[in-house]
Amino acid sequence: MRLSPADIRQQQFSERMFRGFDRDEVDRFLDQIAEDYESVIKENALLKEQLAAFEERSRSTAELEKNLRDTLVTTQKLTDEMKASAKREAELILREAQLAGEKTVEDSRAEEARIQSDVKQLKRTRRQLIEDLKATIAQYQRIVVSELGGIEDGDDEPA
Repeated sequence: MRLSPADIRQQQFSERMFRGFDRDEVDRFLDQIAEDYESVIKENALLKEQLAAFEERSRSTAELEKNLRDTLVTTQKLTDEMKASAKREAELILREAQLAGEKTVEDSRAEEARIQSDVKQLKRTRRQLIEDLKATIAQYQRIVVSELGGIEDGDDEPA
C-alpha cells in the first residue's frame, strides 16, 4: 500500500519511557517528508501528462508519416500508370500513323497503276486513231486518185 502525504503527517509513534524522540523534531521531519513526497507525486503526475502528450504526438507523427508514405506510394503507382498509359497511347498513335501511311502508299500505288493503265489505254486509242486516220486518208487518196484519173482521161466532171 502506498503512503500519501496525509498518511505521513498523521503517523503516530509510540513513546518509550526513557528513551523517546523529541516530538517536535519528529513532527517537523515528517512534515518535510510529506512535503517532499507530495512534490514527487505532483512531479510524477506532470511527467505522466507530458509522457501522454509526447506519446500522442508520436502517434500523430507516426500516422502522418504513414500517410505520407502511402501518398508517395500511391503517387508513384499513379505516375507509373500514367507513364505506361502514355507509352501505350504513343504506341497506338504510332501504329495508327504507320497503318495510315501504309494505306496512303497502297492507295498511291493503286492510283499509279490506274493512271498507267489509263495511259496505256490512251496510247492504244491514239494508235488506233492514227491507224484509222491513215486508213481514211488512204481511202480518200484512192478516191482522189480515181477521180483525178477520170479527169485526166477527159472527163471533166467528177462522179
